[in-house]
Amino acid sequence: MKITLTPQNFLALCSLLLPVHSFQVLPTSTRSQRGFPSFRQSSSLDMAADMEGVYVMVNGMPGPMATAAAEACLRKGLKLSPFALTGPDMEQATITVVDDKTGSSANVLLVPSSTPDEITAQLAGVREAMQDKDAALLAIDYTHPSAVNGNAKFYVANDIPFVMGTTGGDRAQLMTDVKGHSCVIAPNMGKQIVAMQAALEDLATKYPAAFAGYSLAVTESHQKTKADTSGTAKAVISSLKTLVGDECAFTNDDIDMVRDDDEAIAFGVPEDALTGHAFHTYTLSSADGSVQFQLQHNVAGRTIYAEGTADAVQFLAKKLKTQTEPTVYNMINVLEEGALE
Repeated sequence: MKITLTPQNFLALCSLLLPVHSFQVLPTSTRSQRGFPSFRQSSSLDMAADMEGVYVMVNGMPGPMATAAAEACLRKGLKLSPFALTGPDMEQATITVVDDKTGSSANVLLVPSSTPDEITAQLAGVREAMQDKDAALLAIDYTHPSAVNGNAKFYVANDIPFVMGTTGGDRAQLMTDVKGHSCVIAPNMGKQIVAMQAALEDLATKYPAAFAGYSLAVTESHQKTKADTSGTAKAVISSLKTLVGDECAFTNDDIDMVRDDDEAIAFGVPEDALTGHAFHTYTLSSADGSVQFQLQHNVAGRTIYAEGTADAVQFLAKKLKTQTEPTVYNMINVLEEGALE
Protein backbone atom coordinates (compact mmCIF):
# COMPACT_ATOMS: atom_id res chain seq x y z
CA MET A 1 0.00 0.00 0.00
CA LYS A 2 1.32 3.44 -0.93
CA ILE A 3 -0.20 6.71 0.29
CA THR A 4 1.00 10.01 -1.15
CA LEU A 5 0.23 13.20 0.75
CA THR A 6 0.35 16.66 -0.79
CA PRO A 7 0.28 19.72 1.51
CA GLN A 8 -3.47 20.12 0.87
CA ASN A 9 -4.58 16.58 1.68
CA PHE A 10 -1.97 16.34 4.43
CA LEU A 11 -3.62 19.22 6.28
CA ALA A 12 -7.02 17.62 5.73
CA LEU A 13 -5.69 14.36 7.19
CA CYS A 14 -4.27 16.19 10.19
CA SER A 15 -7.67 17.72 10.88
CA LEU A 16 -9.01 14.17 11.22
CA LEU A 17 -6.14 12.69 13.20
CA LEU A 18 -5.54 15.52 15.65
CA PRO A 19 -7.91 16.63 18.41
CA VAL A 20 -10.34 19.27 17.24
CA HIS A 21 -8.75 21.96 19.41
CA SER A 22 -5.55 21.67 17.38
CA PHE A 23 -7.25 23.39 14.46
CA GLN A 24 -9.84 25.57 16.14
CA VAL A 25 -9.39 29.31 16.25
CA LEU A 26 -8.26 29.78 19.83
CA PRO A 27 -6.77 32.77 21.61
CA THR A 28 -3.02 32.89 21.06
CA SER A 29 -2.38 32.56 24.78
CA THR A 30 -4.49 29.40 24.98
CA ARG A 31 -2.77 27.73 22.05
CA SER A 32 0.66 28.76 23.30
CA GLN A 33 -0.07 27.06 26.61
CA ARG A 34 -0.97 23.88 24.74
CA GLY A 35 2.12 24.07 22.57
CA PHE A 36 0.23 24.60 19.32
CA PRO A 37 0.39 27.54 16.90
CA SER A 38 -2.78 29.58 16.48
CA PHE A 39 -3.79 30.74 13.02
CA ARG A 40 -6.10 33.74 12.71
CA GLN A 41 -7.62 35.06 9.52
CA SER A 42 -7.50 38.81 9.07
CA SER A 43 -8.05 41.34 6.36
CA SER A 44 -5.19 43.26 4.79
CA LEU A 45 -6.43 46.28 6.74
CA ASP A 46 -5.63 44.50 10.01
CA MET A 47 -2.06 44.06 8.88
CA ALA A 48 -1.46 47.25 7.01
CA ALA A 49 -1.05 49.57 10.02
CA ASP A 50 0.66 52.45 8.24
CA MET A 51 3.34 51.27 5.83
CA GLU A 52 3.78 54.73 4.32
CA GLY A 53 7.05 55.28 6.17
CA VAL A 54 8.51 51.80 5.67
CA TYR A 55 11.52 51.47 3.38
CA VAL A 56 12.89 48.03 2.57
CA MET A 57 16.53 47.34 1.77
CA VAL A 58 16.41 44.14 -0.30
CA ASN A 59 19.89 42.65 -0.19
CA GLY A 60 21.00 40.07 -2.73
CA MET A 61 19.75 41.66 -5.94
CA PRO A 62 20.06 41.17 -8.85
CA GLY A 63 19.72 37.55 -7.70
CA PRO A 64 16.32 36.13 -8.71
CA MET A 65 15.01 35.45 -5.19
CA ALA A 66 15.93 38.88 -3.86
CA THR A 67 14.50 40.51 -6.97
CA ALA A 68 11.25 38.55 -6.63
CA ALA A 69 11.00 39.69 -3.00
CA ALA A 70 11.57 43.31 -4.03
CA GLU A 71 8.82 43.04 -6.64
CA ALA A 72 6.47 41.56 -4.03
CA CYS A 73 7.20 44.49 -1.71
CA LEU A 74 6.27 46.94 -4.45
CA ARG A 75 3.13 44.92 -5.12
CA LYS A 76 2.07 45.36 -1.49
CA GLY A 77 2.69 49.09 -1.53
CA LEU A 78 6.01 49.08 0.30
CA LYS A 79 8.84 51.40 -0.71
CA LEU A 80 12.30 50.15 -1.57
CA SER A 81 15.40 51.68 -0.04
CA PRO A 82 17.34 53.60 -2.70
CA PHE A 83 20.37 51.39 -2.04
CA ALA A 84 20.97 47.76 -1.14
CA LEU A 85 23.84 45.31 -0.76
CA THR A 86 24.98 43.00 -3.51
CA GLY A 87 27.71 40.36 -3.76
CA PRO A 88 31.36 41.22 -3.04
CA ASP A 89 32.41 40.52 -6.63
CA MET A 90 29.65 42.57 -8.26
CA GLU A 91 30.11 46.02 -9.80
CA GLN A 92 28.29 48.94 -8.22
CA ALA A 93 25.30 49.69 -10.43
CA THR A 94 21.76 51.05 -10.37
CA ILE A 95 18.95 48.70 -11.36
CA THR A 96 15.24 49.30 -11.86
CA VAL A 97 12.91 46.93 -10.04
CA VAL A 98 9.52 46.63 -11.74
CA ASP A 99 6.43 44.80 -10.55
CA ASP A 100 4.63 43.74 -13.72
CA LYS A 101 1.30 43.25 -11.95
CA THR A 102 0.94 46.79 -10.61
CA GLY A 103 3.39 48.70 -12.76
CA SER A 104 5.16 49.99 -9.65
CA SER A 105 8.91 50.52 -10.00
CA ALA A 106 11.92 51.76 -8.07
CA ASN A 107 15.56 52.48 -8.81
CA VAL A 108 18.01 50.84 -6.43
CA LEU A 109 21.76 51.38 -6.22
CA LEU A 110 23.48 48.04 -5.59
CA VAL A 111 26.60 48.43 -3.47
CA PRO A 112 29.06 45.51 -3.23
CA SER A 113 29.45 44.11 0.27
CA SER A 114 33.22 44.39 -0.20
CA THR A 115 33.05 48.22 -0.06
CA PRO A 116 32.33 49.04 3.60
CA ASP A 117 33.09 52.76 3.32
CA GLU A 118 30.59 53.16 0.49
CA ILE A 119 28.00 51.16 2.43
CA THR A 120 28.48 53.39 5.47
CA ALA A 121 28.11 56.52 3.36
CA GLN A 122 25.01 55.28 1.57
CA LEU A 123 23.38 54.14 4.81
CA ALA A 124 24.04 57.51 6.43
CA GLY A 125 22.53 59.28 3.43
CA VAL A 126 19.39 57.16 3.49
CA ARG A 127 18.89 57.69 7.19
CA GLU A 128 19.38 61.42 6.89
CA ALA A 129 16.78 61.57 4.13
CA MET A 130 14.37 59.51 6.23
CA GLN A 131 14.66 61.65 9.37
CA ASP A 132 12.08 64.18 8.25
CA LYS A 133 9.61 61.47 7.22
CA ASP A 134 9.35 59.54 10.48
CA ALA A 135 10.39 56.54 8.41
CA ALA A 136 11.73 53.10 9.28
CA LEU A 137 14.38 51.12 7.40
CA LEU A 138 14.01 47.33 7.31
CA ALA A 139 16.04 44.76 5.40
CA ILE A 140 15.36 41.55 3.51
CA ASP A 141 18.26 39.13 3.10
CA TYR A 142 18.40 36.76 0.13
CA THR A 143 22.14 36.58 -0.35
CA HIS A 144 24.34 33.49 0.13
CA PRO A 145 24.74 30.95 2.95
CA SER A 146 28.31 32.11 3.48
CA ALA A 147 27.07 35.66 4.12
CA VAL A 148 24.27 34.85 6.58
CA ASN A 149 26.18 35.36 9.81
CA GLY A 150 28.15 38.39 8.70
CA ASN A 151 25.06 40.10 7.32
CA ALA A 152 23.11 39.45 10.51
CA LYS A 153 25.88 41.09 12.52
CA PHE A 154 25.76 44.05 10.13
CA TYR A 155 22.01 44.47 10.66
CA VAL A 156 22.38 44.25 14.43
CA ALA A 157 25.33 46.68 14.53
CA ASN A 158 23.42 49.20 12.41
CA ASP A 159 20.08 48.71 14.17
CA ILE A 160 18.27 47.48 11.05
CA PRO A 161 15.31 45.13 11.68
CA PHE A 162 15.44 42.38 9.07
CA VAL A 163 13.80 39.34 7.50
CA MET A 164 16.33 36.55 6.93
CA GLY A 165 15.22 34.51 3.93
CA THR A 166 18.69 33.12 3.23
CA THR A 167 19.18 29.61 4.55
CA GLY A 168 22.45 27.99 5.62
CA GLY A 169 25.25 29.52 7.61
CA ASP A 170 25.78 28.75 11.29
CA ARG A 171 22.17 28.86 12.48
CA ALA A 172 22.98 28.37 16.16
CA GLN A 173 25.43 31.26 16.05
CA LEU A 174 22.89 33.30 14.10
CA MET A 175 20.29 32.95 16.84
CA THR A 176 22.89 33.93 19.44
CA ASP A 177 23.99 36.99 17.48
CA VAL A 178 20.47 38.37 16.99
CA LYS A 179 19.28 38.15 20.59
CA GLY A 180 17.82 41.49 21.57
CA HIS A 181 17.22 42.49 17.94
CA SER A 182 13.95 42.65 16.00
CA CYS A 183 13.89 40.25 13.07
CA VAL A 184 12.06 37.39 11.36
CA ILE A 185 14.12 34.25 10.76
CA ALA A 186 12.66 31.13 9.16
CA PRO A 187 13.85 28.27 6.94
CA ASN A 188 10.86 28.82 4.65
CA MET A 189 8.81 31.90 3.82
CA GLY A 190 5.97 30.12 1.97
CA LYS A 191 2.83 30.35 4.12
CA GLN A 192 1.23 27.07 3.00
CA ILE A 193 4.46 25.18 3.57
CA VAL A 194 4.92 26.79 6.98
CA ALA A 195 1.36 25.76 7.89
CA MET A 196 2.14 22.21 6.78
CA GLN A 197 5.29 22.18 8.91
CA ALA A 198 3.31 23.38 11.93
CA ALA A 199 0.67 20.69 11.40
CA LEU A 200 3.38 18.05 11.11
CA GLU A 201 4.98 19.23 14.35
CA ASP A 202 1.58 18.94 16.03
CA LEU A 203 1.17 15.43 14.65
CA ALA A 204 4.60 14.37 15.88
CA THR A 205 3.92 15.82 19.33
CA LYS A 206 0.61 13.98 19.59
CA TYR A 207 1.76 10.64 18.16
CA PRO A 208 5.50 10.12 18.77
CA ALA A 209 6.82 6.80 17.45
CA ALA A 210 3.55 6.13 15.58
CA PHE A 211 5.74 4.97 12.69
CA ALA A 212 8.12 2.91 14.82
CA GLY A 213 10.07 0.46 12.68
CA TYR A 214 9.66 2.51 9.51
CA SER A 215 12.61 3.76 7.48
CA LEU A 216 12.88 7.30 6.14
CA ALA A 217 14.17 8.48 2.77
CA VAL A 218 14.27 12.10 1.59
CA THR A 219 14.98 13.67 -1.79
CA GLU A 220 15.00 17.43 -2.37
CA SER A 221 15.68 19.26 -5.61
CA HIS A 222 16.47 22.95 -6.05
CA GLN A 223 18.00 25.10 -8.78
CA LYS A 224 21.73 24.62 -9.29
CA THR A 225 22.54 27.98 -7.71
CA LYS A 226 21.26 26.94 -4.27
CA ALA A 227 24.41 26.05 -2.39
CA ASP A 228 23.02 24.54 0.82
CA THR A 229 20.68 21.71 1.75
CA SER A 230 17.02 22.67 2.04
CA GLY A 231 16.26 24.19 5.45
CA THR A 232 12.63 23.18 5.00
CA ALA A 233 13.65 19.57 4.50
CA LYS A 234 15.67 19.66 7.71
CA ALA A 235 12.69 21.02 9.66
CA VAL A 236 10.27 18.44 8.25
CA ILE A 237 12.75 15.63 8.89
CA SER A 238 12.92 16.59 12.55
CA SER A 239 9.18 15.96 12.92
CA LEU A 240 9.27 12.77 10.86
CA LYS A 241 12.06 11.40 13.03
CA THR A 242 9.88 11.99 16.09
CA LEU A 243 7.10 10.05 14.40
CA VAL A 244 9.49 7.16 13.69
CA GLY A 245 10.95 7.22 17.19
CA ASP A 246 14.35 6.84 18.79
CA GLU A 247 15.33 4.02 16.42
CA CYS A 248 15.36 6.35 13.42
CA ALA A 249 18.96 6.50 12.21
CA PHE A 250 18.33 9.05 9.46
CA THR A 251 20.50 12.18 9.54
CA ASN A 252 20.58 15.28 7.36
CA ASP A 253 23.66 13.84 5.66
CA ASP A 254 21.37 11.14 4.24
CA ILE A 255 19.29 13.65 2.27
CA ASP A 256 19.50 13.07 -1.48
CA MET A 257 20.23 16.61 -2.67
CA VAL A 258 19.57 17.14 -6.39
CA ARG A 259 21.27 20.08 -8.10
CA ASP A 260 21.58 18.69 -11.63
CA ASP A 261 19.12 19.57 -14.41
CA ASP A 262 18.78 16.06 -15.81
CA GLU A 263 18.28 14.56 -12.36
CA ALA A 264 15.77 17.28 -11.53
CA ILE A 265 13.72 16.55 -14.65
CA ALA A 266 13.78 12.84 -13.79
CA PHE A 267 12.49 13.82 -10.34
CA GLY A 268 9.51 15.55 -11.94
CA VAL A 269 10.64 19.17 -12.14
CA PRO A 270 9.25 20.97 -15.24
CA GLU A 271 11.93 22.21 -17.61
CA ASP A 272 10.72 25.79 -17.32
CA ALA A 273 11.22 25.64 -13.53
CA LEU A 274 14.81 24.38 -13.52
CA THR A 275 16.14 27.84 -12.63
CA GLY A 276 13.75 28.24 -9.71
CA HIS A 277 12.05 25.37 -7.90
CA ALA A 278 11.82 23.48 -4.61
CA PHE A 279 10.67 19.86 -4.91
CA HIS A 280 10.63 17.63 -1.82
CA THR A 281 9.61 14.00 -1.30
CA TYR A 282 9.73 12.27 2.09
CA THR A 283 9.11 8.51 2.12
CA LEU A 284 8.30 6.38 5.16
CA SER A 285 8.46 2.63 4.48
CA SER A 286 7.50 -0.24 6.75
CA ALA A 287 10.16 -2.81 7.61
CA ASP A 288 8.65 -5.45 5.31
CA GLY A 289 8.05 -2.99 2.48
CA SER A 290 4.31 -3.59 2.35
CA VAL A 291 3.34 -0.06 3.43
CA GLN A 292 4.72 3.23 2.19
CA PHE A 293 3.75 6.82 3.01
CA GLN A 294 4.97 9.76 0.95
CA LEU A 295 4.74 13.45 1.75
CA GLN A 296 5.42 15.84 -1.11
CA HIS A 297 5.57 19.60 -1.41
CA ASN A 298 6.66 20.88 -4.81
CA VAL A 299 7.04 24.52 -5.76
CA ALA A 300 7.81 25.81 -9.26
CA GLY A 301 8.97 29.41 -9.24
CA ARG A 302 9.59 31.84 -6.39
CA THR A 303 6.31 33.72 -5.96
CA ILE A 304 5.15 31.80 -2.88
CA TYR A 305 8.37 32.73 -1.04
CA ALA A 306 8.46 36.32 -2.27
CA GLU A 307 4.88 36.99 -1.15
CA GLY A 308 5.52 35.45 2.26
CA THR A 309 8.67 37.53 2.65
CA ALA A 310 6.82 40.76 1.94
CA ASP A 311 4.13 39.71 4.43
CA ALA A 312 6.87 39.12 7.01
CA VAL A 313 8.19 42.64 6.41
CA GLN A 314 4.74 44.11 7.00
CA PHE A 315 4.38 42.00 10.14
CA LEU A 316 7.76 43.17 11.45
CA ALA A 317 7.01 46.82 10.66
CA LYS A 318 3.80 46.56 12.66
CA LYS A 319 5.57 44.86 15.57
CA LEU A 320 8.17 47.62 15.72
CA LYS A 321 5.36 50.00 16.65
CA THR A 322 3.72 47.77 19.27
CA GLN A 323 6.32 45.48 20.86
CA THR A 324 7.71 46.36 24.27
CA GLU A 325 11.16 44.96 23.52
CA PRO A 326 13.08 43.71 20.46
CA THR A 327 12.04 40.17 19.56
CA VAL A 328 13.20 37.41 17.22
CA TYR A 329 10.16 36.11 15.32
CA ASN A 330 9.56 33.27 12.87
CA MET A 331 6.95 32.58 10.20
CA ILE A 332 4.70 30.81 12.68
CA ASN A 333 4.43 34.14 14.49
CA VAL A 334 3.49 35.78 11.20
CA LEU A 335 0.79 33.15 10.64
CA GLU A 336 -0.51 33.57 14.18
CA GLU A 337 -0.87 37.29 13.61
CA GLY A 338 -3.01 36.68 10.56
CA ALA A 339 -0.39 38.63 8.71
CA LEU A 340 -0.51 36.87 5.38
CA GLU A 341 -2.44 38.36 2.47
